[in-house]
Amino acid sequence: MRHVVFALATSIALFAAINPLSAHHAIAAKFDPNKPVTLRGFVNEIDWANPHVHVFIDVQDATSVTSWAIELESPIDLQRSGWSRTTLKPGDGITVQGISARDGSRQAWGNSIVVTSTSKRIFTLSSAEPRRDNPSARPAPRWPDGQPRLGPPMASTGKKLGAASSQGAEER
Repeated sequence: MRHVVFALATSIALFAAINPLSAHHAIAAKFDPNKPVTLRGFVNEIDWANPHVHVFIDVQDATSVTSWAIELESPIDLQRSGWSRTTLKPGDGITVQGISARDGSRQAWGNSIVVTSTSKRIFTLSSAEPRRDNPSARPAPRWPDGQPRLGPPMASTGKKLGAASSQGAEER
């Protein structure tokens, strides 16, 4: 009986850990990076929900108005970058740059949003990849045994390795 309870608890924990990951998808699965799009229109509605915020805009072309769904980052990511539910309101004129849906539908992944009335860029997609010229993007330094050496560089503490090692040995 004890093994059955343990197996059930393990299964539930594993499902709980994997389930949120399966809900998220790669952007390139739905949107084509080779199909850039620039849309100018007016905000119709904002769906501030997980896993991604959607801004619905009406785009006027020469003969008609078409509605587009612009997909953005998650509500939490937007809040971390300074957004709130009132950053955009229905009726706001915006220009969106992004990439179109692979299936040809009127959906786009938003890379940037500029408010027309103020010319203020209120959203720019941050790249998850570190810049190649960024010196902080180096691999972690390692000890001779291959383990990562974490913490501040030795020069910044003012202590020498020997002093720190002997001090730790005296305390034990």
